[in-house]
Formats: sequence, C-alpha cells, structure tokens
Amino acid sequence: MTAISCSLNVYIWLINVSQLSVTLLSMEPAMPLPQFEAKIVAEPIEAAKSWQALPEGYVCGPAQTADWFSLWQANVNRDCLVAVLSSAETAAFVLPLEISRSGPFSIATYPGGPHANCNFPAVSPAHPISTDDLNRLFGALHQVRPDIDLVALGRQLPQLGDCRNPLLQLPSGKNANVSLAIALGGDFSTVLERHSAKRKKKKHRSSARQYDEAGGFQIITAASSVETDAMLETYFTNKAERLAKAGISNTYEPAGIKNFFQQLFARHVDGRPSLFQLKALEVAGRHRAVLGKSYAGTQTFIDFIGIVEDELVSASPGEFLFYEDIEDSCATGRAIYSFGIGDEPYKRGWSDIETPTYDTQVNLTAKGKAYALYLTARRTAVRKIKSNDKVWAGVKKLRSRMFGRR
Repeated sequence: MTAISCSLNVYIWLINVSQLSVTLLSMEPAMPLPQFEAKIVAEPIEAAKSWQALPEGYVCGPAQTADWFSLWQANVNRDCLVAVLSSAETAAFVLPLEISRSGPFSIATYPGGPHANCNFPAVSPAHPISTDDLNRLFGALHQVRPDIDLVALGRQLPQLGDCRNPLLQLPSGKNANVSLAIALGGDFSTVLERHSAKRKKKKHRSSARQYDEAGGFQIITAASSVETDAMLETYFTNKAERLAKAGISNTYEPAGIKNFFQQLFARHVDGRPSLFQLKALEVAGRHRAVLGKSYAGTQTFIDFIGIVEDELVSASPGEFLFYEDIEDSCATGRAIYSFGIGDEPYKRGWSDIETPTYDTQVNLTAKGKAYALYLTARRTAVRKIKSNDKVWAGVKKLRSRMFGRR
C-alpha cells in the first residue's frame, strides 16, 4: 500500500468516525423539561405561605395576592384553596380559588366574586408553565376535591407586564368586558395633551372654584385604619344608593364583604410598600368622592370609585379626583394607569389602551361540562348586548325602571 492510499484510508476512517459521533450525539435523549409537582393546599396558614415560595420577580393580579386570599377566606368564604405548581422548594404557579354553589353545581372561581377584576394568577416568569403542567394541576384538584364540577376563571388579563397568562393556553373565550387604561410614560402635561387637555383643565379649574366657595378642599390618602374605615363607610353608603336606583343588586351586602375591604385597606397603611390604597376628595370637611386603588408591578388599578350625590355633584367630584390621582401617578414612575373592568364614558375620556379580558373554563365532571356550555352561551349573549350601544343603553334603562327605586 502506497503512502498516498494509506493516508486516504485514514482520512476516510476519520470522516466515518466523525459521522458516527454526530449520529450518536443526535440519538442522545433530549434533556427533560422541568417537572413540576402539583399540590392542593386548603389549610389557611399553609395556603397563605404559597406566595412566599415564589421567587423574586413573580407577578400576579391585585386580587390574587396573599393578603386578598387570606382575608377573603377569613371573612367571606372559608372554602378556599390554592393550586400550586412547584419544583423542589420553589413555586412557579399559584392559583387561588374559592368554591361556591350555583344551583346543583359546585364551582371554583377566583376569590372575590365580582370584586376580583383584571385577574392574573401568581406566576414566575422564569419558570414556563405548559398545558400538560396545567392539566396535571387540575387533575390533582379533582382528586382532592371530586365535588368540584367546574373551574371558571373570569375577567383575566392576557398579560401582566412582560408575563403572559399561562391559563390562556387552555380553552378560553373573550369576556364581554374590556379593560381600559392610560399609558403614563411621561409627565402629566404630556398625558393630558393626548386627552382633550384644554377641556379637562377648564373643567378642573371650574370644579376647584366651586369647592373653594363651598369651604375649601383637599385630597386625602388614607394613612390609618380610622381613615380607611371612614372612607369606606362613605363609599358603601353612597354605592348602595346608586345601585338601588339603577336596579342592580348590591355586591357589598353579603356577609363579611365590608369587613374584608376594611381589613384589606387597613393592612396597607402600616408603612409597608402599599398594594392597596384609598383616596378621598374632601370638601368642607366631608368626603365627596372615594377612590380604591391597587398595584401590580408597574401598573395602577382602579378598583372602585364612589361619589356623594349632594349639592356639589354638579362639580363632578369623581372626575376631579381622577384628574388629581392621574397627575400624582405620573410622578410615581408607574407605566400604566388602568381603570379596570368596564366601559364607561369617563374612562373613554382618558384611555388610550383597550385590553380584552378572557374567561377560562376547566370541566372536572360531566355536570361541569354542561354548566360550562351554559356559561359560554351566556357570555356570548352578554358580549353581543354590550357591543351594541343602543341595546345596552335600553337594557340599563329597563333594569332601572323594573328593579330600581327612586
């Protein structure tokens, strides 16, 4: 064998060996994805600790915080639990739930009922959650609580900050309500110029003159439980009157709900970074408008606002308080000021962001599947009604005539 042929054979052998190595490498099993343990926790103290197991940087909606969950469970519905996906000692996903009855059906929802809006589960963005992970979690829920027919998670945001809502990987549909918000991103004058600045400034000055003539005004941020109780009492009283006139049932009347809100806002005036906050417009020593707020990441959420319908109602105390609060929010570095769920003219007058919200339904029993079909049909009907301004206005007018009181 010549030296050339020998070298050629060695070269071919080396090529074959390298190809074999590539083949063997390609045959190696892929690294398994992180496997999360699914667990269901109902005991109050242990359930509340679930948030402590989340890593730094996790996100969740204001109504999915540990404080909201624990106080709702203590005051309103003892039958609450959390569904958790975790790896070792680190939680990646915490889903708070309350269980209630709707006729013959047992339904799990976000704790808070109609008071829980712009919902978003507690999620660690560093730990992606798959559909399989979620299915395993709901399978564990069914094993622990076979009485639950359906998990119905409503009015959810598709995204919070840079984190997408993993629950929307499951079958979900658009809710009839959108979330309206303002992009702050600058000083107040910049924000104001995008939203009829001249008209808003003129109206704000006019209202301020009326308040000065009535005895002077100030904007108060609650700094004690005494102040939170006083503001909430004003809000509850005037909200009840407005709902009664409109023929709408009062969602603050069920047992424990007022106590829940009193304790929730009082808990966040003790010097900690505040997640929940109350503000009021005070004119001549009386609250004329009360605003309830919450925070998540770089977003501000308006949970409710109520006004006193007295001799100063023509001075638009609610709009005045919003103006002042939006101006204050521009100085905090927050990126988004969200009016929360619902489409109203006063929100449209400020908003430049419209976000759809979504409902996710997970059937756990045959009964749950039947109820889910009903909820889907109802959601579709409500969305069609609310998307037609004339029809929706007629429905509200009819409701007020039939069920309202003057």
